[in-house]
Amino acid sequence: MRSLIITCLVIFSTCVLSSCNIVAGVAYVVSPDPEQIALFELPQKKTVVFVDDRHNIMHPSRLKSVIADKITSELLGRELLVDMIAPRDAMRYADSQDRNGSILTIGAIGKAVGASVVIYVETTTFIMSVDGHNPAPLAGCSVRVVDVDTREQLFPAPDSIDAAHKVRAALSRVDPHQLSSVSETRKLSTMLADKLGDAVAKLFYTHTTGRLGENLERK
Repeated sequence: MRSLIITCLVIFSTCVLSSCNIVAGVAYVVSPDPEQIALFELPQKKTVVFVDDRHNIMHPSRLKSVIADKITSELLGRELLVDMIAPRDAMRYADSQDRNGSILTIGAIGKAVGASVVIYVETTTFIMSVDGHNPAPLAGCSVRVVDVDTREQLFPAPDSIDAAHKVRAALSRVDPHQLSSVSETRKLSTMLADKLGDAVAKLFYTHTTGRLGENLERK
């Protein structure tokens, strides 16, 4: 009789513990993913994205277009903006002025292409590897939003501690063989540039970040 009671208690305890695990699992599944609130709401004005690589850290230079096009497509696709100018127009103008030795302001670039707002992105880091052997793709940039008409910086706010907002992007689980050839390295560079552009676009809309750190987009 005593052994029967002990057995019943063991079974009951097991069931209780199992149910606790089940409840915890259910709570994890149904709880919402953490969100990152949009850091700035872009004004509904004609806007252009301009990527500046003044220190020539990105090779080839077409990667500037990859970043700018990604930002533009995300903002238009999510209907955050409805009137945007193709980034290539701003880049062509800037390149033509560079050849003449002219120093351009952000406002001058915006006016040249008929934009009222410029999302100015300056690249600060763009590497495929730290030691030249093991892949560790990492990119960084600083972001500012400028009103061309008023000549005011909209983001970060003028009273902010930082003059520009820093953004970083990295690729994980990269196959070491992807650095073994020029073509594979170029593909990796394009992927990194695309991810950096995506990270910049995320500044302007609320999105979920995921429990394990992955960026899950929220429309």
